[in-house]
Amino acid sequence: MGCFLSTERFSEIKSTTQYLEQETVFFTREVPLHGTLTEKVSENNTGARYIFRNLTIGAKTFPEKTGILVTFPDSRGREIDQIISFTGKLSLPINNEVFNYRTYLLLSDMYVTTKVSFPTVIGQEKSSVLSLFVRNTRYKFLSIIEEDIYPGESGKLLEGILIGERANLSTETKKNFNNSGLTHIIAVSGFNITIILIFLSFLFRSFPIFMRLSLAIICVGFFTLLVGPQISVLRASVFGLIAYSIFLSGQKIRAFSLLIAVAVGFVVIDPLVLNYDVSFHLSFLAVFGLLFFGDFFNKIFGFLPRWFGLREALAMCFAAMVFTLPILMINFGQISLVSPLANVAVVPLIPLVMLGGFLSIVVGLSFPYLGVLIGFPTWLGLSYILQMVAWFGGLSFSVLPVDFWVYKYVFEIGYFLVVVFLVMYFRGEEEK
Repeated sequence: MGCFLSTERFSEIKSTTQYLEQETVFFTREVPLHGTLTEKVSENNTGARYIFRNLTIGAKTFPEKTGILVTFPDSRGREIDQIISFTGKLSLPINNEVFNYRTYLLLSDMYVTTKVSFPTVIGQEKSSVLSLFVRNTRYKFLSIIEEDIYPGESGKLLEGILIGERANLSTETKKNFNNSGLTHIIAVSGFNITIILIFLSFLFRSFPIFMRLSLAIICVGFFTLLVGPQISVLRASVFGLIAYSIFLSGQKIRAFSLLIAVAVGFVVIDPLVLNYDVSFHLSFLAVFGLLFFGDFFNKIFGFLPRWFGLREALAMCFAAMVFTLPILMINFGQISLVSPLANVAVVPLIPLVMLGGFLSIVVGLSFPYLGVLIGFPTWLGLSYILQMVAWFGGLSFSVLPVDFWVYKYVFEIGYFLVVVFLVMYFRGEEEK
């Protein structure tokens, strides 16, 4: 189904790419560009990046969803839905030896990049009431975290844990997260959705089932919009709400069947996630690992105590790694050797940090000083996490570089054939 649905998208991509490549003037000198800033991608010391759509390049008007990635020296005076014009020279995305940057941009229908120095503001497109509310809420959350309660890198880490905003983290911290295998804690996923649903279940436990489910849909839906509809967040939200509704109804369903149904839904909506989106692959394969190998590794680490979720954290890490290992090795060219120990040291603390951070922000909206007081234990937890990430990520042997050259897909196929055989074998033994 994914291959069939991809053909139409590939034909659209091919026609747009061919036109851009034929117009060599776009890449050799500055040309006039006109369009709308539709989404802020990131901001750091080198500049702010936005997605630019509703494009007119020179005399050519492109389809509404066609976009380019524009980089500003800073984000001052820039707003979402702002209509601007400027002159710039386009550049084709450049891939490195490991990361395919072009396909990453194509997932968001972005074909080229450019830099902007002196744009002219033409006007402002009208935003919906919901989008304005979500945007303002996000900005308010970020300003309270950074300016009122949590100083320095701890505040930036909390932004990543709560709402997946990791662009503000320093380059060194991001590198340490990658080396220690802890990047998943600053990427919103099913863990965040599970915490939200548990909290809502406790808060509305006396409400009728229909009202509890309706409130869960509203809260999780708003959280998804607040974070941004990345594939991992959408997958976690849909999967969590379906599982929550099944739990409320008292029915039983196989988790594997439910996961496959969600995967099919995403492929129908956007078939390119099957071709290009590494986060889609990692997200679903990690859940497969937990389903098929979670109990196995729980038995392996049965000698460990359950204090602070020690055994569960280690078992989940190894179970998820079974399925995601080849994807990580092939797409990122390395594997973290300290990931299991780093996860044991950090992951059990994440639910407490999430809860404490959220409460301090809510209280800080009305009572800033009380928010700081409530947030102090959370700040201690964030500082501990940063120290652990820096220590594990800074070890000389934390990362093992890998390169399979032209045989990487042979390795990937062979690896998954072995894993599928093991799954079938264990299932057969259980049925016996």
